[in-house]
Amino acid sequence: MPHVAVLAAYLLVPLLAVLLASRDVRAWLRGTGSIRQTLSNASVGLLFLGTQLLLRGTLIAAFAGVAALVPYKLPESAPVSFVVAFFLLDFVYYVQHRAEHAAPLLWAIHSVHHQSRDYNLSVSFRVGVLASISTLVFHATLALAGVSATQYAAVVTLHGALLFMLHARTRFTLGPGRFFNAPVFHRVHHGADAVYIDKNFGGVLLVFDRLFGTFAPYTREPSFGVDGEDSPENPIEANTAPLAALLLSLRAQPTLGKKLLALFVRPKKHGNITKRSG
Repeated sequence: MPHVAVLAAYLLVPLLAVLLASRDVRAWLRGTGSIRQTLSNASVGLLFLGTQLLLRGTLIAAFAGVAALVPYKLPESAPVSFVVAFFLLDFVYYVQHRAEHAAPLLWAIHSVHHQSRDYNLSVSFRVGVLASISTLVFHATLALAGVSATQYAAVVTLHGALLFMLHARTRFTLGPGRFFNAPVFHRVHHGADAVYIDKNFGGVLLVFDRLFGTFAPYTREPSFGVDGEDSPENPIEANTAPLAALLLSLRAQPTLGKKLLALFVRPKKHGNITKRSG
């Protein structure tokens, strides 16, 4: 496949250069927000990329180690095995995503992604530096389902590429959200308005949101950001501020039981913009 990648690069790089030369295209990519916000998202992404360079091999090796302990495997070379692995991954993504919005410990990591006051492709880069570690915990369950390290590496790469496109500023959909996710539905997830809170957790598919009652259609352009929490532009502060807030919350609890509750159960708030973004 390397020759395919080289050919794609030869075709796509000039095309992207031409598109980015257009002021209208750049404005569409940026959205309604400021250049400062877009640069902030990109800088958070660079920090995350640095952790990926350090941790990615270790995380894949950890998954392979768990998979080696499981005596059964999906057929290694059967195409249907990759389809099954992809479907299972998307379900695990949904479960993880809901947990990240429910448990303060996970939210302190995930909320970095929701801090942006605008919604555009740069939000795809805005990922917390500890996100890969929490993701591994959930993705390890795929090994228990018989997914091999090779299959995991393939489907997680494709899944990540498709998720990246969810932050594009477009209303294009593959139907009314019955099966497949789209940027307009994921925009709902990032909305800070009460009607959009805790909706559309799905990754590539929206079937799980439909099954578990967490789907909401796009009805109006939402406001973005995390209500009641800061939206730091500095990438280090963006990652540390939610963790610092979590520590303050734990210190305020009088008993160990309440500290554990504050660590794993996130209280709901009420109002026009409630709890947190998305």
